[in-house]
Amino acid sequence: MLGFGKKKDEDPKDALDKADKALNKGVSGFMAKTFMGKDFVNKANEGLDMAKQYTDYDGRKAQLMATGLGGTAEVLSIADTGAMINYNPVVKLKLKVQPQYGPEFETEIETAVSKIAVPRAGDKLNVKYNPANTSELIIV
Repeated sequence: MLGFGKKKDEDPKDALDKADKALNKGVSGFMAKTFMGKDFVNKANEGLDMAKQYTDYDGRKAQLMATGLGGTAEVLSIADTGAMINYNPVVKLKLKVQPQYGPEFETEIETAVSKIAVPRAGDKLNVKYNPANTSELIIV
């Protein structure tokens, strides 16, 4: 009757959709903008966008994992962005990628990394990338 004992949503996409709707639409969106202010709503939307990016909201990472070409990447540089996901730092990595097929290339990605296993310059990482757009790359 009041929602007690109901199973909570476990799908992050559904939770993010509900949060987006509550923050930006209807009466709750109006109330948030009115009482909390547009700056608060904008910051909350930035957080939602970051969460969508790192939870594979649109399925791009899963598709890249399934269809991307493999290779290894050497970390050229690492920089902290100041953001955190689940208490893990989000970093900007400059990588030199040696694909299985074709010439090597350099790219930059922003990704969350484990705080107990932060990569360092010179480290080698296994990656998958989109050959049509080499800026689309994930660490595997």
